[in-house]
Amino acid sequence: MAEWFNAVTWGVFAALSGVNLLILVYRTDWGARVRPWVLRTLQRLSGRSDLNWLDWQPVLVAGGVAFAAVSAYGILSGQYGCHPPGVSDPVGVLNSGRAFWSGHDPFYVPDCGGHIEVPYGLASVLLSAIGSFGGIPGIYIVWGAVALSLIPLTWAVAGPDRRYVLLFVGTSVLLIPLVSSQIDGATNAIVPATVLLSLYLARRSELLGAAVGGFLSTSRFPNLFPILGASGSFPKRRYLAFATAAAVFGGLTALSYAVWGQAFLSPVFLKQVGRRSFSLNLYGILLFQNWLPGGVGVEAFQAGLTLVLVVLTFLYVRSPVVAAAIVLVGIALLTPFLSFNILIWLLPVALVGIRARWWLWGVAFVGSLNYDLALNVWAWDDGVTWPSMVFDVVLTGVLLALFVELWRGALAERASGPAGASIRSP
Repeated sequence: MAEWFNAVTWGVFAALSGVNLLILVYRTDWGARVRPWVLRTLQRLSGRSDLNWLDWQPVLVAGGVAFAAVSAYGILSGQYGCHPPGVSDPVGVLNSGRAFWSGHDPFYVPDCGGHIEVPYGLASVLLSAIGSFGGIPGIYIVWGAVALSLIPLTWAVAGPDRRYVLLFVGTSVLLIPLVSSQIDGATNAIVPATVLLSLYLARRSELLGAAVGGFLSTSRFPNLFPILGASGSFPKRRYLAFATAAAVFGGLTALSYAVWGQAFLSPVFLKQVGRRSFSLNLYGILLFQNWLPGGVGVEAFQAGLTLVLVVLTFLYVRSPVVAAAIVLVGIALLTPFLSFNILIWLLPVALVGIRARWWLWGVAFVGSLNYDLALNVWAWDDGVTWPSMVFDVVLTGVLLALFVELWRGALAERASGPAGASIRSP
């Protein structure tokens, strides 16, 4: 069964990576030879040799069917149930939601004969609580809806080139395969969903977008940083929007602390800041070699650079989409815990432009190989760590190149137009 499942996983990864790359190549001079074949295929599928027929609904249906099929298999086969002595993340998320309704601590819950800490903040707990009425299927329905919301939100925010961007996002290995393979992938989808929803609402009301962004950021506290950075690109009320997002987030965090105290603060904030299980960026090498110093020095350094990044983005970047993308990539570079699931946070980068999408494809490809092969097989099963360390260096290089590309584009846009000119398009 495991061999069959692994074969399907690698087949899907190879197919989607190839299709995703074909979509990128299609827009380049290199794609001249494949373009006639693509147009003929479109003609057969739709009766038209262009993408004007494409809307977000068919992509959403296709993604929903894929997610439902994988989730149903996992539920019916018992894959998502308890298998002692291990734990089940879906069971933990379910019990967190049930604990909320029963008035118990939703951040420390029973799971398969033991207990686990749940590192998801208030917004995530509320969503899990809603899903808990339906048991494990309900949890997957709620979090699947969050993950799949990235499809219409991408369409809504992407601008005139939305059909092409939607095809790229919809076929990325960072979307359906990631959110279908484990519940942590689906729960992490709330980060890019929050960014896109906040940007969409900000086109109508900067304060509404900031308030919603601040509320949803309580699910994963680093999500507040791209919301704050993007608010500096608003054509008006940028400082008030910044304050609104911070106040909503801070108020709900204070409320959570008042209700649950240290039981909330420790797993959601303190232990996430200091988490060093493994990392797909350069920190991974330091962790493998036990070279990362103890204490709070690394965390203080990370926090300081993150705050500097948010401030500089707020002051100098003119496009909200680019601002959010810069901060998200900066977080991926700075965090000592960059898991494969966290890479889904970077999907809004696809809205920035073709050059950014090339680097994002590289992030998805290298990150998938690192996690699924170098870590899961060679490092954790066979004890061979050097391939993962090589991938750590490569992924850090790709992320750094993407970061530089985004900043270069932002500075060029700043030199060519007035502040806030691009709030209604990427």
